[in-house]
Amino acid sequence: MKKIIIFDYDGVIVDSLDAYEKAVISAFSKNGFNQINSRESFLALFGGNFFEGVIKIGIPAEKMPAIIKELEPKLQSLQGELKLFDGIREILAELTNKCKIYIATSNLTNVVKTYLESQNIAGFEEIIGADKKTSKVKKIENIKEKYPDSEIFYVGDTKGDMIEGKLAGAKTIAVAWGWHDIGRLKEGKPDYIAKELSDLLLIIDNL
Repeated sequence: MKKIIIFDYDGVIVDSLDAYEKAVISAFSKNGFNQINSRESFLALFGGNFFEGVIKIGIPAEKMPAIIKELEPKLQSLQGELKLFDGIREILAELTNKCKIYIATSNLTNVVKTYLESQNIAGFEEIIGADKKTSKVKKIENIKEKYPDSEIFYVGDTKGDMIEGKLAGAKTIAVAWGWHDIGRLKEGKPDYIAKELSDLLLIIDNL
């Protein structure tokens, strides 16, 4: 059975917490919203779907297009602060040879593409950012429809990733090197936990 591996981007492939937090706080603040003003208030938005979390703290959905418009150049300007997690390049290259791999992220498609191209990383079937769909459930379900006879895995680093992956019917793999600690990840009831990068291959290869 063919395996389809869908990756989150931030906190899984790239170490981007400082840069992403900085960009989000700036974009929301410039649009008059100051609810996101600390590391914890930022990370709390990823306890479920990010955009639903934003609405819950009082930011109207109709304001999101303007915020995203502000967010993209800020994220692009911070690309130099990003760093690939050690070993992820080799793991992606290995998985590309035996699986179809995707990215489904709350980041923006062009932002992700720009960075991966700068690092000479390719092989993804598609990168699906928040500018295409804000729901990771919908993104994963759309991929599933293309491969009805395949096993679908979602690899993420937040409780929200685990919740959305499960709602979409994917097997969820939580990574311990990302934004949420293991305790918070377990609240999302992941099917598997990769404590180290090498665990990721072991989990996928043995399923």
